[in-house]
Amino acid sequence: MMAMLTTLLTFYVSQNNMMTLLMAMEMLLLTVTVKMMYMGGQYDDMQSTMYAMFMMMLAGAESAIGLSTLVSYYRLRGKVSNIL
Repeated sequence: MMAMLTTLLTFYVSQNNMMTLLMAMEMLLLTVTVKMMYMGGQYDDMQSTMYAMFMMMLAGAESAIGLSTLVSYYRLRGKVSNIL
């Protein structure tokens, strides 16, 4: 619950900074994934733990692609804010 409130506060405070918005979304997804891994371990469910680990691998790949896109956009335009 606290991660969701923090993410929503970050969305509200920095609406025009795309890097901060992406970091807030990644933190929310990471929190949900860690919670899923914890619950899978708590109930001795190997499938949900493996699914959460697969989600973390995909989130890492998505984060790398998003960061490389932002870096190339910054090199092209000179600033990252107000992309949308």
